Amino acid sequence: MKEYKLTGRIWLTLNDETVLGEGKICLLNHITETGSLRKAAEVMQMSYRKAWFSISQMNKVAKEPIVKLTRGGKDGGKAELTEYGEQLLHSFQEQKKAFDEFLLSQNQ
Repeated sequence: MKEYKLTGRIWLTLNDETVLGEGKICLLNHITETGSLRKAAEVMQMSYRKAWFSISQMNKVAKEPIVKLTRGGKDGGKAELTEYGEQLLHSFQEQKKAFDEFLLSQNQ
C-alpha cells in the first residue's frame, strides 16, 4: 500500500512575480559566504551569466535592490546583500522553517 505524503515549496512573490525561491536563496547564501558573485556561481556549478541574470531579475522585481554588485578591478568584483536583501533572506528562511515544520507535522 502506498502512502501519500504532503510536499511543497515556497516562493516569495511581489505583484505576481517571483522574487525569491530556494535556488535564489542558495545563491544569496553563497554570496554572503564568499563576497563574490563569481565564486557563489562556481560553488553552485552555475554559469556566471546565469547567476548575474538571477541577481538582476531579483533586483528589478523587488521593491529595493537585494544585492549590490561592484565591478572588479585588480582584486576582482564584490557582491554583498543590501540591508533589504538581508531582511528578505532572514524572513524567507524563517517562513521556510515554519513551512518545513508544518510539512513534517502532516507527514507523521
